[in-house]
Amino acid sequence: MQIQEGKPKKGRPKKVQPEAEVKAKEPKKIVTTATFKEEARHGWNSEADVCQYIGSLINMIQAKAVLEIGVFEGETSIKMIEALKTGGYYAGLDINDYRKHKLQKDGVAVDFKLGESIGLLKGFPANHFDFIFVDGDHSWENILPEFKEVERVLAIGGILAYHDTIHIEDVKKLMQYAAHYKYNVITLNTSEGRGLSILQRS
Repeated sequence: MQIQEGKPKKGRPKKVQPEAEVKAKEPKKIVTTATFKEEARHGWNSEADVCQYIGSLINMIQAKAVLEIGVFEGETSIKMIEALKTGGYYAGLDINDYRKHKLQKDGVAVDFKLGESIGLLKGFPANHFDFIFVDGDHSWENILPEFKEVERVLAIGGILAYHDTIHIEDVKKLMQYAAHYKYNVITLNTSEGRGLSILQRS
């Protein structure tokens, strides 16, 4: 059998992608810290029932300023913003920007801040937020100093909500710590058994 050199192969030639297109398809670099090294995954979104409940709670207490630590794709953020009345303020903090939704509502100020929560919290005045939802880095090394700043920016009589308080030991431990320091803590089971705790200073 004779081989013909230089004969082109059958089929379509491969399309060469411009360098800009190749770079655009590269995964976004994930920022990590000493206590946060995980890759983002779908299961990080709060359960749908948690999102609904958080929105209802904000509406019930007529909160004017709310804070979310750990925005991820923005599923809970949407419900928090929707629950605010005209003149309300929402702030969301996250170490990475994974938002998949446009977070906005007419008459409500929406502020997304990128960076580590403890440093960002120091930029807010004391007694500023009526409601705070925490669902970020759950390691003890982070959540204890973060809790101190959360306490500082929470308004007198304000409400805290922590996610993952049943199945993550360090968050469960923080709830015991808060109860010891005169917080009323109610822990609710959620549809996926992750847990949501509501805290208010007694």
